[in-house]
Amino acid sequence: MINKRFVPLIAAAFSLLMAVVLVVGAAAAPDPFRGKWYSTDVDFSSQSLVMGGGPGGSYHVRYYDAGASVCGWTVGSSGPAASAQGFLSLTAAPDPTISGNLQVYCLTSPPTPYPAAGSPSAFSFTYVPATDELIDGHGVVWSH
Repeated sequence: MINKRFVPLIAAAFSLLMAVVLVVGAAAAPDPFRGKWYSTDVDFSSQSLVMGGGPGGSYHVRYYDAGASVCGWTVGSSGPAASAQGFLSLTAAPDPTISGNLQVYCLTSPPTPYPAAGSPSAFSFTYVPATDELIDGHGVVWSH
């Protein structure tokens, strides 16, 4: 039988152990942005996105659009795709959002920047935990 003097000590030790388990569990939570994502663009082309961690809390992003209308593609035709890559930094927002600028290239021969002036295009993605999806700045929904 346990001595009644040790009951408060045992309860305190158990509480401390549970607090450590909760903190370690919270710290080990996976980053919801990392991984492969897929969507159908507003022009009905297929898109993919691969996000990995980068330096200083940034994300290395590789974006691919299998039929980019900005590059001349139309539904039912074959045309150049668009590709982009770059770094996006996590922004401080009530909802987890990342945003930044990526240079988009039309995959012609040779690849050409879009727009022709070569200025980067703005991208943003908000993670929705309830559905495990991303929503981009155009309202397109991305899933795994």
